[in-house]
Amino acid sequence: MKQHDLLIRLWGVRGSYPVPGEKTVEFGGNTSCVEIRNRKHRLILDSGTGIIPLGEKILREYQADRENGAEETLHLTVLLTHTHHDHIQGLPFFAPAYQAYCSLYLFGPQLLGEDLLSSISLSMEPTFCPVRFEEMNSKKIIQNMTDTDKLILRNSGNHPTLYNIREKVDDIAPEDLTITAFRSYAHPKDGVFVYRIAVNGKSIVYATDTEGYVGGDSRLIAFARGADVLIHDAQYLEHEYTDPANPKQGYGHSTIEMACEVAKKAQVGKLILFHHDPSHDDDQMKKIEKIAQGYFKNSVAGKEGMEIWL
Repeated sequence: MKQHDLLIRLWGVRGSYPVPGEKTVEFGGNTSCVEIRNRKHRLILDSGTGIIPLGEKILREYQADRENGAEETLHLTVLLTHTHHDHIQGLPFFAPAYQAYCSLYLFGPQLLGEDLLSSISLSMEPTFCPVRFEEMNSKKIIQNMTDTDKLILRNSGNHPTLYNIREKVDDIAPEDLTITAFRSYAHPKDGVFVYRIAVNGKSIVYATDTEGYVGGDSRLIAFARGADVLIHDAQYLEHEYTDPANPKQGYGHSTIEMACEVAKKAQVGKLILFHHDPSHDDDQMKKIEKIAQGYFKNSVAGKEGMEIWL
Protein backbone atom coordinates (compact mmCIF):
# COMPACT_ATOMS: atom_id res chain seq x y z
CA MET A 1 0.00 0.00 0.00
CA LYS A 2 1.47 3.35 -1.01
CA GLN A 3 1.79 6.00 1.65
CA HIS A 4 -0.79 8.30 0.08
CA ASP A 5 -3.30 5.63 -0.84
CA LEU A 6 -6.63 5.61 0.96
CA LEU A 7 -8.83 2.54 0.71
CA ILE A 8 -12.53 2.23 1.49
CA ARG A 9 -13.82 -1.34 1.74
CA LEU A 10 -17.46 -2.20 2.44
CA TRP A 11 -18.04 -5.19 4.72
CA GLY A 12 -21.73 -4.73 5.52
CA VAL A 13 -24.22 -2.58 3.61
CA ARG A 14 -27.62 -3.66 4.96
CA GLY A 15 -29.86 -1.91 7.41
CA SER A 16 -32.12 -3.25 10.17
CA TYR A 17 -31.11 -6.92 10.15
CA PRO A 18 -28.89 -9.34 8.18
CA VAL A 19 -30.34 -11.04 5.11
CA PRO A 20 -28.12 -13.92 3.97
CA GLY A 21 -29.37 -15.98 1.06
CA GLU A 22 -29.31 -16.60 -2.65
CA LYS A 23 -31.19 -13.38 -3.44
CA THR A 24 -28.60 -11.13 -1.76
CA VAL A 25 -25.38 -12.79 -2.93
CA GLU A 26 -24.30 -9.93 -5.19
CA PHE A 27 -24.89 -6.98 -2.87
CA GLY A 28 -24.54 -8.85 0.41
CA GLY A 29 -26.62 -9.37 3.51
CA ASN A 30 -24.42 -8.20 6.40
CA THR A 31 -25.28 -5.11 8.41
CA SER A 32 -23.29 -1.89 8.57
CA CYS A 33 -19.51 -1.99 8.62
CA VAL A 34 -17.00 0.03 6.59
CA GLU A 35 -13.21 -0.24 6.69
CA ILE A 36 -10.98 2.72 5.85
CA ARG A 37 -7.23 2.19 5.52
CA ASN A 38 -4.13 4.09 4.69
CA ARG A 39 -0.58 2.83 4.98
CA LYS A 40 -0.50 3.31 8.75
CA HIS A 41 -4.01 2.98 10.16
CA ARG A 42 -7.16 0.92 9.88
CA LEU A 43 -10.39 2.69 10.84
CA ILE A 44 -13.65 0.77 11.24
CA LEU A 45 -17.02 2.50 10.93
CA ASP A 46 -19.78 0.67 12.82
CA SER A 47 -19.80 -2.93 13.99
CA GLY A 48 -22.76 -4.61 12.36
CA THR A 49 -22.35 -8.22 11.24
CA GLY A 50 -19.95 -7.11 8.52
CA ILE A 51 -17.28 -6.67 11.19
CA ILE A 52 -17.19 -10.45 11.73
CA PRO A 53 -15.48 -11.40 8.43
CA LEU A 54 -13.40 -8.23 8.71
CA GLY A 55 -12.12 -9.41 12.10
CA GLU A 56 -11.14 -12.78 10.66
CA LYS A 57 -9.21 -11.06 7.87
CA ILE A 58 -7.47 -8.75 10.33
CA LEU A 59 -6.18 -11.70 12.35
CA ARG A 60 -4.91 -13.48 9.26
CA GLU A 61 -3.04 -10.35 8.20
CA TYR A 62 -1.71 -9.83 11.72
CA GLN A 63 -0.23 -13.33 11.86
CA ALA A 64 1.42 -12.85 8.46
CA ASP A 65 2.78 -9.44 9.50
CA ARG A 66 4.18 -10.85 12.75
CA GLU A 67 6.09 -13.46 10.80
CA ASN A 68 7.64 -10.57 8.88
CA GLY A 69 8.68 -8.74 12.03
CA ALA A 70 5.76 -6.36 12.62
CA GLU A 71 5.13 -5.01 16.12
CA GLU A 72 3.31 -7.23 18.59
CA THR A 73 0.42 -4.93 19.49
CA LEU A 74 -2.52 -4.77 17.10
CA HIS A 75 -4.10 -1.30 17.17
CA LEU A 76 -7.69 -0.94 15.93
CA THR A 77 -10.01 2.07 16.02
CA VAL A 78 -13.79 1.71 15.78
CA LEU A 79 -16.20 4.63 15.32
CA LEU A 80 -19.84 3.96 16.14
CA THR A 81 -22.59 6.14 14.73
CA HIS A 82 -25.02 4.92 17.40
CA THR A 83 -25.78 1.72 19.28
CA HIS A 84 -28.86 0.31 17.58
CA HIS A 85 -28.61 -3.44 17.07
CA ASP A 86 -27.70 -3.39 13.40
CA HIS A 87 -24.65 -1.23 14.13
CA ILE A 88 -23.22 -3.20 17.07
CA GLN A 89 -24.50 -6.76 16.66
CA GLY A 90 -21.21 -7.99 15.22
CA LEU A 91 -19.07 -6.72 18.11
CA PRO A 92 -19.46 -9.85 20.31
CA PHE A 93 -18.11 -11.90 17.38
CA PHE A 94 -15.24 -9.58 16.44
CA ALA A 95 -12.28 -11.95 16.83
CA PRO A 96 -9.55 -9.33 17.50
CA ALA A 97 -11.48 -8.15 20.58
CA TYR A 98 -10.67 -11.49 22.24
CA GLN A 99 -6.91 -11.18 21.71
CA ALA A 100 -4.76 -9.84 24.56
CA TYR A 101 -2.32 -8.34 22.04
CA CYS A 102 -5.08 -6.11 20.59
CA SER A 103 -5.63 -2.51 21.70
CA LEU A 104 -9.19 -1.67 20.70
CA TYR A 105 -10.17 2.01 20.67
CA LEU A 106 -13.91 2.70 20.49
CA PHE A 107 -15.46 6.14 19.98
CA GLY A 108 -19.06 7.21 19.62
CA PRO A 109 -21.76 9.53 20.92
CA GLN A 110 -23.50 9.55 24.26
CA LEU A 111 -27.13 8.70 23.54
CA LEU A 112 -30.14 9.11 25.81
CA GLY A 113 -27.80 10.09 28.62
CA GLU A 114 -25.90 6.79 28.49
CA ASP A 115 -22.12 6.59 28.17
CA LEU A 116 -20.90 4.60 25.19
CA LEU A 117 -19.37 2.04 27.55
CA SER A 118 -22.68 1.58 29.38
CA SER A 119 -24.60 1.06 26.15
CA ILE A 120 -22.15 -1.49 24.76
CA SER A 121 -21.89 -3.32 28.08
CA LEU A 122 -25.67 -3.52 28.36
CA SER A 123 -25.92 -5.10 24.90
CA MET A 124 -23.56 -7.87 26.05
CA GLU A 125 -25.14 -8.60 29.43
CA PRO A 126 -25.58 -12.36 30.13
CA THR A 127 -29.30 -12.09 29.38
CA PHE A 128 -28.39 -11.35 25.76
CA CYS A 129 -24.84 -12.63 25.26
CA PRO A 130 -22.69 -15.43 26.74
CA VAL A 131 -19.65 -13.13 27.06
CA ARG A 132 -19.64 -9.83 28.89
CA PHE A 133 -17.91 -6.92 27.18
CA GLU A 134 -15.33 -6.65 29.97
CA GLU A 135 -14.50 -10.36 29.57
CA MET A 136 -13.12 -9.85 26.07
CA ASN A 137 -9.34 -10.12 26.41
CA SER A 138 -8.29 -7.10 24.37
CA LYS A 139 -7.27 -3.82 25.95
CA LYS A 140 -10.36 -1.67 25.40
CA ILE A 141 -10.17 2.13 25.43
CA ILE A 142 -13.64 3.68 25.12
CA GLN A 143 -14.36 7.39 24.87
CA ASN A 144 -17.52 9.38 24.38
CA MET A 145 -17.17 11.74 21.45
CA THR A 146 -19.07 14.97 20.85
CA ASP A 147 -19.55 17.08 17.76
CA THR A 148 -17.13 19.60 19.25
CA ASP A 149 -14.34 17.01 19.11
CA LYS A 150 -11.90 15.95 16.45
CA LEU A 151 -10.05 12.67 16.48
CA ILE A 152 -6.55 12.39 15.06
CA LEU A 153 -4.70 9.21 14.11
CA ARG A 154 -1.16 10.30 13.48
CA ASN A 155 0.99 8.73 10.84
CA SER A 156 3.84 8.86 13.36
CA GLY A 157 1.99 6.92 16.08
CA ASN A 158 -0.56 4.23 16.87
CA HIS A 159 -2.89 5.82 19.40
CA PRO A 160 -5.86 7.98 18.36
CA THR A 161 -6.07 11.29 20.21
CA LEU A 162 -9.21 13.30 20.91
CA TYR A 163 -9.11 17.11 20.81
CA ASN A 164 -11.67 19.87 21.08
CA ILE A 165 -12.20 21.42 17.65
CA ARG A 166 -11.41 24.85 19.12
CA GLU A 167 -8.09 23.60 20.41
CA LYS A 168 -5.20 24.59 18.20
CA VAL A 169 -3.15 21.57 17.17
CA ASP A 170 -0.01 22.71 15.37
CA ASP A 171 1.60 19.45 14.39
CA ILE A 172 -1.09 17.82 12.23
CA ALA A 173 0.58 16.40 9.14
CA PRO A 174 -1.21 15.92 5.79
CA GLU A 175 -0.90 12.14 6.16
CA ASP A 176 -2.59 12.13 9.60
CA LEU A 177 -6.19 10.91 9.63
CA THR A 178 -8.47 13.61 11.03
CA ILE A 179 -12.05 12.72 11.96
CA THR A 180 -14.80 15.20 12.76
CA ALA A 181 -18.46 14.54 13.51
CA PHE A 182 -21.82 16.18 13.80
CA ARG A 183 -24.97 14.85 15.38
CA SER A 184 -27.92 14.32 13.10
CA TYR A 185 -31.21 14.32 14.96
CA ALA A 186 -33.06 12.72 12.07
CA HIS A 187 -33.05 9.25 13.63
CA PRO A 188 -34.99 8.03 16.68
CA LYS A 189 -34.55 8.38 19.59
CA ASP A 190 -31.54 10.62 20.12
CA GLY A 191 -29.92 10.89 16.71
CA VAL A 192 -26.68 9.52 15.27
CA PHE A 193 -23.19 10.72 14.44
CA VAL A 194 -22.15 11.54 10.90
CA TYR A 195 -18.38 11.30 10.41
CA ARG A 196 -15.97 13.02 8.05
CA ILE A 197 -12.53 11.44 7.60
CA ALA A 198 -9.82 13.54 5.96
CA VAL A 199 -6.24 12.71 4.97
CA ASN A 200 -3.84 13.99 2.30
CA GLY A 201 -6.45 16.34 0.89
CA LYS A 202 -8.99 13.52 0.45
CA SER A 203 -12.20 13.17 2.44
CA ILE A 204 -14.95 10.64 3.09
CA VAL A 205 -18.31 11.34 4.74
CA TYR A 206 -20.23 8.49 6.38
CA ALA A 207 -23.90 9.41 6.83
CA THR A 208 -25.99 6.40 7.67
CA ASP A 209 -29.34 6.30 9.52
CA THR A 210 -30.33 9.81 8.57
CA GLU A 211 -33.55 11.11 7.04
CA GLY A 212 -33.85 14.01 4.63
CA TYR A 213 -35.74 17.27 4.92
CA VAL A 214 -37.68 19.43 2.50
CA GLY A 215 -35.06 21.30 0.51
CA GLY A 216 -32.30 18.97 1.68
CA ASP A 217 -30.51 18.50 4.99
CA SER A 218 -28.66 21.82 5.13
CA ARG A 219 -26.34 20.83 7.97
CA LEU A 220 -25.34 17.59 6.29
CA ILE A 221 -24.87 19.31 2.94
CA ALA A 222 -22.50 21.81 4.55
CA PHE A 223 -20.66 19.06 6.44
CA ALA A 224 -20.22 16.93 3.30
CA ARG A 225 -19.27 19.83 1.03
CA GLY A 226 -16.64 18.79 -1.51
CA ALA A 227 -16.07 15.30 -0.10
CA ASP A 228 -14.53 12.79 -2.50
CA VAL A 229 -16.91 10.07 -1.33
CA LEU A 230 -20.27 10.30 0.44
CA ILE A 231 -21.64 7.08 1.92
CA HIS A 232 -25.31 7.88 2.52
CA ASP A 233 -28.33 6.00 3.83
CA ALA A 234 -30.76 5.22 1.00
CA GLN A 235 -32.99 2.59 2.55
CA TYR A 236 -36.30 3.38 0.89
CA LEU A 237 -37.83 3.80 -2.50
CA GLU A 238 -40.07 6.86 -2.60
CA HIS A 239 -43.28 4.82 -2.80
CA GLU A 240 -42.20 2.81 0.26
CA TYR A 241 -41.45 6.00 2.17
CA THR A 242 -44.87 7.51 1.43
CA ASP A 243 -46.99 4.32 1.34
CA PRO A 244 -50.34 5.29 2.94
CA ALA A 245 -50.80 1.81 4.39
CA ASN A 246 -47.32 1.61 5.93
CA PRO A 247 -45.44 4.92 5.66
CA LYS A 248 -41.76 5.04 6.61
CA GLN A 249 -41.67 8.76 7.33
CA GLY A 250 -40.01 9.43 10.67
CA TYR A 251 -38.17 6.09 10.71
CA GLY A 252 -34.86 7.93 10.43
CA HIS A 253 -33.86 6.66 6.99
CA SER A 254 -33.61 8.29 3.58
CA THR A 255 -34.97 7.68 0.13
CA ILE A 256 -32.72 7.42 -2.89
CA GLU A 257 -33.79 10.92 -3.89
CA MET A 258 -32.82 12.35 -0.49
CA ALA A 259 -29.34 10.83 -0.71
CA CYS A 260 -28.85 12.12 -4.25
CA GLU A 261 -30.01 15.60 -3.26
CA VAL A 262 -27.33 15.79 -0.56
CA ALA A 263 -24.67 14.49 -2.97
CA LYS A 264 -25.61 16.99 -5.65
CA LYS A 265 -25.89 20.04 -3.39
CA ALA A 266 -22.71 19.15 -1.49
CA GLN A 267 -20.87 18.66 -4.80
CA VAL A 268 -19.29 15.39 -3.72
CA GLY A 269 -17.24 13.27 -6.09
CA LYS A 270 -19.01 9.95 -5.62
CA LEU A 271 -22.16 8.74 -3.85
CA ILE A 272 -22.37 5.28 -2.34
CA LEU A 273 -25.92 4.22 -1.49
CA PHE A 274 -25.91 2.43 1.86
CA HIS A 275 -28.05 0.82 4.57
CA HIS A 276 -30.12 -1.09 2.02
CA ASP A 277 -33.53 -2.28 3.09
CA PRO A 278 -33.49 -6.02 3.88
CA SER A 279 -36.43 -6.53 1.50
CA HIS A 280 -34.43 -5.26 -1.49
CA ASP A 281 -32.87 -8.23 -3.28
CA ASP A 282 -30.08 -8.10 -5.86
CA ASP A 283 -32.42 -7.46 -8.78
CA GLN A 284 -34.07 -4.57 -6.99
CA MET A 285 -30.72 -3.12 -5.93
CA LYS A 286 -29.63 -2.97 -9.58
CA LYS A 287 -32.77 -1.00 -10.40
CA ILE A 288 -32.18 1.30 -7.41
CA GLU A 289 -28.66 2.02 -8.63
CA LYS A 290 -29.99 3.06 -12.04
CA ILE A 291 -32.63 5.29 -10.45
CA ALA A 292 -29.93 7.01 -8.39
CA GLN A 293 -27.73 7.55 -11.43
CA GLY A 294 -30.60 9.43 -13.03
CA TYR A 295 -30.44 11.96 -10.19
CA PHE A 296 -26.70 11.94 -9.50
CA LYS A 297 -24.61 10.37 -12.23
CA ASN A 298 -21.69 9.18 -10.10
CA SER A 299 -23.81 7.00 -7.82
CA VAL A 300 -23.29 3.34 -6.99
CA ALA A 301 -25.18 1.00 -4.71
CA GLY A 302 -22.80 -0.30 -2.07
CA LYS A 303 -21.86 -3.98 -2.25
CA GLU A 304 -20.06 -6.17 0.25
CA GLY A 305 -16.45 -6.35 -0.83
CA MET A 306 -16.61 -3.14 -2.87
CA GLU A 307 -13.33 -1.21 -2.77
CA ILE A 308 -12.81 2.46 -3.57
CA TRP A 309 -9.28 3.86 -3.79
CA LEU A 310 -8.54 7.54 -3.34
